[in-house]
Amino acid sequence: MSARQTPSLVRESLTTLMTVSVILFLLGLLLSQQFDRAKVQPLYCLVPLILGVAVVLLAAYRFRNRLLATGRLEQQLASLPLDASTAAEQLHPILDQTPLGKSWNTLVKLFQDRQSDRVIDRRLEQSSSGEASGNERFARALRSLPEGIAISDRQGHVSYVNTTWANIARDADSPVGKLVTECLACNEFTNWDQVVEHCLSGTRPMKWELYNGHTTNDGVLQLERLPLEGRAEESAGFVWTLKDITQVALARQSHEQFLSSATHELRTPITNIKGYAESLIEIDAITPQQQKEFFNIIHSEANRLGRLLNQLLDIQQLEAGSMTVTRSAFDVLRMVQEVQEHINPLVKDKQLKFTCRIPPDLKTINADKEKIISCLVNLLGNAIKYTPAGGEVRLSAEQLEDTVNIAVEDTGIGIAESELSKIFDRFYRCDDARVAELEGNGLGLAFAMEVARLHNGDLKVESQLNKGSRFTLQLPVTNQG
Repeated sequence: MSARQTPSLVRESLTTLMTVSVILFLLGLLLSQQFDRAKVQPLYCLVPLILGVAVVLLAAYRFRNRLLATGRLEQQLASLPLDASTAAEQLHPILDQTPLGKSWNTLVKLFQDRQSDRVIDRRLEQSSSGEASGNERFARALRSLPEGIAISDRQGHVSYVNTTWANIARDADSPVGKLVTECLACNEFTNWDQVVEHCLSGTRPMKWELYNGHTTNDGVLQLERLPLEGRAEESAGFVWTLKDITQVALARQSHEQFLSSATHELRTPITNIKGYAESLIEIDAITPQQQKEFFNIIHSEANRLGRLLNQLLDIQQLEAGSMTVTRSAFDVLRMVQEVQEHINPLVKDKQLKFTCRIPPDLKTINADKEKIISCLVNLLGNAIKYTPAGGEVRLSAEQLEDTVNIAVEDTGIGIAESELSKIFDRFYRCDDARVAELEGNGLGLAFAMEVARLHNGDLKVESQLNKGSRFTLQLPVTNQG
């Protein structure tokens, strides 16, 4: 039965007192009648009644606090909601030092403490659930990273690796509990002994390059160690990263080779110019015919030096992303003839067959002539370089409605289909042993593509491994860009 359906203790107590009063009153009347018969004074008849009222008032006073406390208890019980989680908030102790009041206050405190424990447990459960969810998200993030990640203690014992680490390290066994050095021991790095010596010593951030062979093309990995922060500024362990930087290392190597090659190529025309100029100054008995020949050589070498400097400037602009074009109208046929003059010596040295098919009625185009010449020289230079002796290199052009297409085709080593999307990246060189044997900086195709883009054109490539390649430069006939 609910508190609202229970009769009030206060009403019951008052009813009891009133009943006692009535009984005493009736008793007083009965006594007064007896006193009347006995002819006793009326004042004496009121004595029982007065005594009864006094007893009732004394009892009411004695029970007043208890009755009020009981009323407050009843009011709280009657207003309690059915939800226990909110009931604790509406229960309050009462200011009553009677046994009932003390018992009630103890009960309220126990109930509220119990409810507080439940709230704490629920929050801890939610916190644990949230922490578990956060850990799972963190683990998923680590698994999706393109770099290999491993976590170890201060001694180097591994407690976690992501999928990328396992793939790069090529360790089929579980790495947990192993030393980091043991996880990588299955790889035959040529400089492994030097790395192992310092890998697990010290706590500072460190970085090493691991070489799979004696050349960069064999593969290069980068291993990096970063300390995990612990208490009192001590390392709690290490985070290790592992990634394949073969292409980065090849780009760096190509850049160094390019600088070395550029220095050598610049020195040659300067030496020739200086030598013939000194001959003109120092030789008195030089004939007019010899003077003309020497001046022609000096002029030719100066032009060669100018082209080299322009190429260096173009490459510098390419690396900085600041290459520009200077447009002018020119005849494509005459431009192709200039290109052919540049590459004829290379064709003869390589003993290749060279064919050039250019229609005489090609339209004039508005473009940067020097940039287009450099672009075609790069394409033809690659074709000659990667075509074995006895092969063929072809240069052709065709007029379409909106574009002039100039194609460079060879019967060389070709390019693997998997690498066609990468060959226009700066410093990229194909992963082919035949390519690694030849000097190159990996900038020629990147430069050619940038020239095509700046002219609102395009550079297409078709290639089959071991059969040859075809590069097509597409230039708009009318180009106001």
